Amino acid sequence: MTRRVLLHFTRRMSNLRQQESPYTGTSVRGWGETAMQPQEGLFHSPGAFSGVAVLRLSRSVALPQLREVVSSIHEELSTTQGLNLVLGLEPALLPEVPVRPALLPREGPTARFPSSQSHVLVHVSTGNRELLLESLRRVLALSKGVLSLEEELLGGRIGEGRDAFGFRDGLLRPTREHVRHAAIVPSGPLAGASWLLYLRFQQDLERFGRLQPRAQANVVGRTRDGELVVDAPAEAHILRARASGAGENHLLIRRGFPFRQGGEEGLAFVAAAADPDSYARSLDSLLGTGGQTPDALLRYATAVGGGLYLAPPRGWFHTVSLQEALS
Repeated sequence: MTRRVLLHFTRRMSNLRQQESPYTGTSVRGWGETAMQPQEGLFHSPGAFSGVAVLRLSRSVALPQLREVVSSIHEELSTTQGLNLVLGLEPALLPEVPVRPALLPREGPTARFPSSQSHVLVHVSTGNRELLLESLRRVLALSKGVLSLEEELLGGRIGEGRDAFGFRDGLLRPTREHVRHAAIVPSGPLAGASWLLYLRFQQDLERFGRLQPRAQANVVGRTRDGELVVDAPAEAHILRARASGAGENHLLIRRGFPFRQGGEEGLAFVAAAADPDSYARSLDSLLGTGGQTPDALLRYATAVGGGLYLAPPRGWFHTVSLQEALS
């Protein structure tokens, strides 16, 4: 154990009462009133400008070093005025998370959702583009030597809130109560955490643009201005989303944004949910598995990567467990 980690651990253990960790099952310091409080960024809708950074852990780095780095990122960016931050980690990095079947990749009759699972997901949003760029620079600076950048997307709201196809994005502004109900684990060892799903879609604007306006509306299930198509076919995107129970943000909170990068246009889909099984149901509904109708929109929007992450509560950051301190 390094002297710095030992001193850090001893000081916290002597000043605060010990309690059972909701993450490791080992004895750690008391977390105080922020123990189970979700990351504040989950309660704020994305601003005009958004970005995603996906980072991979260096092979020689131990979990305590990773916790220190992501804690520094969380501490700096979550307290930056005008910036919303949500930070997630690969569930396998947290030994207290039960082993579960992989969410991705997922296959359907006509489409698939591949996996590009990595170790850390950082989602930032703001109303100031300069602040967005600076926040992503800080992520790289703070993680140097511990995490390497695998993927970075910058984008944001188009006009009054439209996707790359020109349709209203349908994102709602949920209340704090709604976010707590849909996106925050209410109790148990993961209380205060949130499951994050990230998917990267490439959108074929040329192919979609060759469709007549009525045909486009039938694919989406809405007109460009957001009006529901009453007689939309069963394969319409809106209907497939509703069939999964996740439509209209009932079981998850969508935080995605359109992007353009290197000539590619698409959607960075980011969502938060209290139950990762809601993602499985939603993705299977879109893919049309088990005899369901595939989502027509997947003919024009191709998933090229993604992963499942866990956003721990604020009390997790800067907390050193006995297991980690002795490693």
